[in-house]
Amino acid sequence: MTFDFLKKYKEKFALIFSKGERKLRDFFADNGFQCDGCGKELFDYPVHRFCAECEEKMGYNDGRNCPKCGRKTVAEGVCLSCKSRLPKFTVGLSPFVYRGETASFINRMKNGAPVLAAYFGERMADCFLEKFAQHSAVAGGKGILVVPIPLTKEREKTRGYNQAVELAEFFCRRLKDKGVEATLDVELLEKRRETAQQKHMNYRERQENVSGAYHVHKRSACRGRTIVLIDDIMTTGATGSECAARLLGAEAKEVIFMVGASLPELK
Repeated sequence: MTFDFLKKYKEKFALIFSKGERKLRDFFADNGFQCDGCGKELFDYPVHRFCAECEEKMGYNDGRNCPKCGRKTVAEGVCLSCKSRLPKFTVGLSPFVYRGETASFINRMKNGAPVLAAYFGERMADCFLEKFAQHSAVAGGKGILVVPIPLTKEREKTRGYNQAVELAEFFCRRLKDKGVEATLDVELLEKRRETAQQKHMNYRERQENVSGAYHVHKRSACRGRTIVLIDDIMTTGATGSECAARLLGAEAKEVIFMVGASLPELK
């Protein structure tokens, strides 16, 4: 009885602390006066969240891109990865290339600096609008449904936050500021089992690793909707493809896989 009582209040205190921590992060994301990258004094924050020096280090995903997954390509047309195994999502998109300083900033956001999600989430929204401003769901349509790729409850509790949720929140906020109807749903998709770290896996191994790990919790919410699936990085695209397959299986109209940075095609 005493153990159940303590457990109940421990969970309540954890929830209160989590909400307070998020409010604090949101406050600093809106009211900081330093570069989110290096801490240099920045007088026009949050109009610009990075100083000029940090901004120059970012690897923008411009030039040639795969029309399917959105990664930076060596030549025009579909990348070799998509030619060998077409991902299930409708199209992929990313503002940055995952290498150099960009990879460093993304990894910092993922492992202890969630305030960087404001910068990446806003750049993701700008990138999305550049391509989809005239899309029927964006320009006066039903609006888009924004779904972050989930962590297991245990993993999120250990880390203290889900970087995909952080990105999705700033992504939605930016779109709403631009007059776009964007609804965030952090419960629609759930991860039911923990998967092994995929850093050293090839596509086939990653595909097997994530197969069956994700589940659509509210299938009716997907029907006929344009869904923007949010994550921090795309390497092979296996996770995005697996989640997109589940959402399309629940009758989503299309799934746009939007990430902060994508691994470029190798020469």
